[in-house]
Amino acid sequence: MIGVASVLFTSTYSLQFLAVGSLLQATGWIVLPARGWRRLFALGPCLFVSWLMLAGADFAVFSTVFLAGWLLVRQRPPLAWLTLALPIGVGAACSAGFASYEQNWAVFTISGAAVLAGAWLARLLARATSRQRTARSASLEG
Repeated sequence: MIGVASVLFTSTYSLQFLAVGSLLQATGWIVLPARGWRRLFALGPCLFVSWLMLAGADFAVFSTVFLAGWLLVRQRPPLAWLTLALPIGVGAACSAGFASYEQNWAVFTISGAAVLAGAWLARLLARATSRQRTARSASLEG
């Protein structure tokens, strides 16, 4: 998250934020506990999307890619992928509601909160799914 925020603070006069943010993002994806191909598969699109979002609020809906990458890396169950609707909806609302480039900090804060909420909701759904599987297998054994 810090890497994405750093990239989004980039301007013509502060290109060092782009380099530092990109490096922080890559490091963050690489250290996540998962199989190597999953982390690398998420890294590229997420890095590209963070650069794309520099263009403004019209690209807020693409924050969904961060959540999708996280769901892939953390191997969340199919039901958890429904949480992608949250950043899609919030991103679309931000694109429609914010027109000024000076308001991008609000857009990125709101869309980032939607990604975090989606991640937490996906975690809860994964736990519930795991409990149901455990209960089902226990009832089949007993």
